[in-house]
Amino acid sequence: MALGMSNKIKKSNYDQVEIINIPVNPYIPLISIYLYYIDGMLIDTGPSKRRKRLGPLFRSREVERVAITHYHEDHSGMASWIGQHMNVEIFAHEKTIPIARETAKVPWYQELYTGRRLPFTPKAYPNVIETSKYRFYPIETPGHTMDHTCLFEPHHGWLFTGDLYITPYPKVFLQEESMDAYIETLHKLNRFDYRTVFCAHEGVIRNGKEMMNRKREYLERTREQVVHMHRMGWKDETIMKKLFPDKVKLEQRSFGTFSRLNMIRSCIRGQ
Repeated sequence: MALGMSNKIKKSNYDQVEIINIPVNPYIPLISIYLYYIDGMLIDTGPSKRRKRLGPLFRSREVERVAITHYHEDHSGMASWIGQHMNVEIFAHEKTIPIARETAKVPWYQELYTGRRLPFTPKAYPNVIETSKYRFYPIETPGHTMDHTCLFEPHHGWLFTGDLYITPYPKVFLQEESMDAYIETLHKLNRFDYRTVFCAHEGVIRNGKEMMNRKREYLERTREQVVHMHRMGWKDETIMKKLFPDKVKLEQRSFGTFSRLNMIRSCIRGQ
């Protein structure tokens, strides 16, 4: 991919939702993030590394409030800039608030991609966020992080899922990710009447509920297999090589921050 192409913001629409797709880093086109803007609300902010592009875009919209799905820099990195330059409310999970007060500590390679999130001061999510046309219900959805929050709009069957979905068949986890919490969250979401998923890294998933349930079933199978092998006395590394013999690109590009071994150990934790 040419450097010029990797620097572009792509904008499109799904129903009344504006989709803003931007590479996390303008020079290293490894991954992009999808931000969503609807009826004056911006869902996630993108990384601070992209402030020269995102700042003017945010100013050109009538942003009245911002919803942060979780504290990771690619989702909250521009929140400090927004707090300084725009008179808007920023909402996040109550567990995000103490994290947001401090400058983010990130690995050197991640800082190359995302920049470093500066402090900002969000408000805790209310029970419902009302815009002029919609009602969004924040749902606690731990698993990817302990502060992860989805936003549910029941009238249209929309679910904005941050990093909860990404893929139905993950092979790597961050160390902080919890397999048990993930599965419990996906069971919880199955009780809600949604159809369309708005994912922060895959975009719009029209058969969203089906795909989220597919992910839940896969995670349950994986946990069952891992726990069975663990109880038979298999070492973590041996289980990893049995279930996931091949290293995936994200594991290599993140220098092991995302890893297969993290996923195996997350299955075993709490057993």
